[in-house]
Amino acid sequence: MDLLFGVAAVASVPLILAGFTWYAMRARRTGSGQSLMAPFEEIWDPVAHRTNVEVHAQARRTPQAPSPGDPPAA
Repeated sequence: MDLLFGVAAVASVPLILAGFTWYAMRARRTGSGQSLMAPFEEIWDPVAHRTNVEVHAQARRTPQAPSPGDPPAA
């Protein structure tokens, strides 16, 4: 029985690493990786977290008026 637990523990390490690898590739492809690491980033580096939140907020904003020289909207 102890051998079974040892084998399960050793076998779970590559499976967990494969899961992290899969999630990282998926997050890079879809751009959704930040939400998983945000709590850890907020704990260990709060300035970077606040900066990242502000960058994402600015990316979602739409400009209120067109820039000078932009063609009129159709």
